Amino acid sequence: MQVSRRIAWNAVTNWVAMVVHAAIGLALVPFLIGRLGREGYGLAALAGVVVSFTAVADLGLRGALSRHLAEQVALDNTRRFNELASTALALYLAIGAALATACFLVADPLARAFRVSDALLPDAVFLIRWYSSVSIFLSFLLPLFGAVVISNNRFDLRNYIVTGTSLLRGALLFAVLGLTDTGLYGWAVVGIASLAVQFGLLVITARRLWPAMEMRLRHLSWYAAKALASLGSSLFVLQLCGMLSVQSDPIVLTAFLGPSAVALYEPALAAAGAVRPVVQTLAEQLHPLATDLHVTGRQEELQQVLLRGTRYTLLMGVGVSVLLGVFAEPIMQVWLGRRLGPEYLVTAQVLVAWVVVDLFNYASGSLGPVLVGMNRLKFILWTQVPAAVVNLVASIWLVGYTRLGVVGVVIPTAVIGIIRRPVVSVYVARVCGLTARRYFLESYLRPIAVLTMLTAAAFGLRWAIGPASWLSLGACAAALGVSWAGLAWGIGLTRADRQAFRQLLRD
Repeated sequence: MQVSRRIAWNAVTNWVAMVVHAAIGLALVPFLIGRLGREGYGLAALAGVVVSFTAVADLGLRGALSRHLAEQVALDNTRRFNELASTALALYLAIGAALATACFLVADPLARAFRVSDALLPDAVFLIRWYSSVSIFLSFLLPLFGAVVISNNRFDLRNYIVTGTSLLRGALLFAVLGLTDTGLYGWAVVGIASLAVQFGLLVITARRLWPAMEMRLRHLSWYAAKALASLGSSLFVLQLCGMLSVQSDPIVLTAFLGPSAVALYEPALAAAGAVRPVVQTLAEQLHPLATDLHVTGRQEELQQVLLRGTRYTLLMGVGVSVLLGVFAEPIMQVWLGRRLGPEYLVTAQVLVAWVVVDLFNYASGSLGPVLVGMNRLKFILWTQVPAAVVNLVASIWLVGYTRLGVVGVVIPTAVIGIIRRPVVSVYVARVCGLTARRYFLESYLRPIAVLTMLTAAAFGLRWAIGPASWLSLGACAAALGVSWAGLAWGIGLTRADRQAFRQLLRD
């Protein structure tokens, strides 16, 4: 299959996977709040945060491994491929086992640090000791086999697995929690089971894609470890910054406002997160292609990956950002008004703040994959590290010492993103041999025009319809979707873009 068709099919299957995952996630939020209670739901979210925090301890191996395996696939170097995979497996096993053991041992004091009520303290200890520990270990094995699949540019196969396990997890949660009184214990068992199924499917798929793959002691290599550490150290710092900037939010909220505050924050994050992977589908699958173009010296094609990838990603992001931003309040009222009462307004405010954050992240487009493919991340680190520290300090101050409350954790992230995005964009343009003017005109000008007109149309729809039900919200979303499609096609895309899409559809 030619590259353009492979990318298109990867994108389509990823969109399907994300739509399924998002639909299940959105349906589960009110169900879980009802079955687990607000504090129980917040506790379940915190158990997931414990797992996500440990991801940074892989020292950037996940991203580095995908990039280096993609390079060996492009060069058809089986020996180096096996050295990288075997060395990564040994590192994953060691780090994952150590972190899982540590989590098991500190479950009780960690649960108390979350300020959980006495009634739920045993459940909190159980979740951290068993759910978080097992999930941590599995989460350090999943990326290895996922990287093998991704390095072969078979995102579609990974997407099939994600879709299937999402459906399985959703069905099991509705069945187990709806038919039994197992509560948080049932939630934990279903979560671990779905992770185990996903791991097994990834192992089978990886071995079929790369039959020559061998993970053995004799393939352990100092060269492979050094290569992984070189890129991984940069990615590690970026992951750490992401943890300080975003993943620390539930911890900050819990420390000052208690677990119930997470129940106001988490739905907004879930709503934004539901569409985020759909928008970033194209960008996330470009790093194998960017790596191939860089190592084979095709500079002009790499520039087009940056220009067109950024334009397409931002155009997709404009549509969902306008929808969630303009209709945040009616969405939360219809979705969670009965569960949260008047406090749904707080969740709506958090959603608007996250929309601003995500819109500027969408503006990065294919910037990340291109820099990873070129192994040029130092400048990003120099700007990201101080920004993350400022973000965390500002979040603590705004939540703990002002009246902003829950929304205070997101405001610093939004402000820093607005300031930082132009600086990084100018840098990546120069690295790729482009002028900042050309990068702006070809990647940003058209999407900005679409954003302006679509925002005006969205406010008009909200005024005219005044959505107060899922049906009226659906009507607004449909009308806005049609407007976005017309604007994106007629204004957002260039003539060359439209010709390329027509050719792709004909083929």
